[in-house]
Amino acid sequence: MNKQGLIKIKPYLLVLPALALAFLFCYRPFFLTVINSLSNVSLGGKRTAFVGFDNYGRLFSNASFQDSLSNTLRFTLFFVPTNIAVCLGAALLCNRKGKLASLNQVFMFLPMAVAMSSSMMMFKMMFNPSIGIMNHLLNSDIQWFSDPKAAMFLLVMAGVWLDIGFDFLLLSSALRNVPKELLEVSNLEGANPWQTFTALQLPLIGPTLLFILVNNVKDAMLISAPVLILTEGGPFRSTQTLVYQMYLEGFKSGNYALGSTIATVVFALTFIIMLLLLSLERKRVYYQ
Repeated sequence: MNKQGLIKIKPYLLVLPALALAFLFCYRPFFLTVINSLSNVSLGGKRTAFVGFDNYGRLFSNASFQDSLSNTLRFTLFFVPTNIAVCLGAALLCNRKGKLASLNQVFMFLPMAVAMSSSMMMFKMMFNPSIGIMNHLLNSDIQWFSDPKAAMFLLVMAGVWLDIGFDFLLLSSALRNVPKELLEVSNLEGANPWQTFTALQLPLIGPTLLFILVNNVKDAMLISAPVLILTEGGPFRSTQTLVYQMYLEGFKSGNYALGSTIATVVFALTFIIMLLLLSLERKRVYYQ
């Protein structure tokens, strides 16, 4: 092969290892999961018969799955706007000039330095109804793990804690990239801070907000570890999510076919929501 041919094929050779790893650890397991959802699978993981969409029919008629789907959607509706509001408010406050601005930014980054499992164990101790500090500070007797509403609220707070560091970093960077000349013109024109934010800053950080929105929805639809550590799906399945049920069916009960079916449904549902959100990009998101 001549030198010109090597130059043409070199980019494909460089990307080949990444494609091989992606196929081995992403695409191949995905296709096998879809195939398992259409089959009967033994405890040994072998497909014994093709059953078509029978597993999906059984799944959608399952009361536990209906609860998991409802809980996942409710968590997404609560978590996504709460997380964006908290992170955006923190970024706006820390973006202001002041002696404590840098210190406040460090505090907002701290959740990224703590492992997820450690954070959730801290939450579990803090919100313990008997010995936890939160009930003492609030001077209340809230049963955080026995009351369905309190348990969902706790799960939302845990989700915000896990995502706040990364989302704050993105929003803070986006706000700093807003041209200072435009902010100065806004001040000269007599615009108040709220008008400056809604008419100037918010449109300019739209691409970053869209990315955070999509990422938050993905995190909400796939939440499982905080559920496993904090509530274990209780009380009365009020915090049992789709991915947590997939864990129960596929790993705890050995029902690989049903677990694969839940995984496929989660993927399809998340993919559809992502497409709907990305459709906003052409209509509502403006790039500089």
